[in-house]
Amino acid sequence: MFGNEDPQIPENGESSIPYRLLYPVPEVAQLLSLSEREVWRLIDTGQLKSRKVGRRRLVHRDHLAAFASASGEPAEVAA
Repeated sequence: MFGNEDPQIPENGESSIPYRLLYPVPEVAQLLSLSEREVWRLIDTGQLKSRKVGRRRLVHRDHLAAFASASGEPAEVAA
């Protein structure tokens, strides 16, 4: 599920974020067109909220959408 596969991006234009609740850092980097190092910097500085699950750092889709919209508030994203 979180392997090296490309994220599934819908072609209907409803959302550019594939529907999952939590995204690993490498996938967040790909979705935001940033390097993994930059995503880690955003997490470390608190600009992108994340949570640790086991040994993994994951970003909730609402926080990803909020960062992408640059409003800082969680945005509603069509499923």
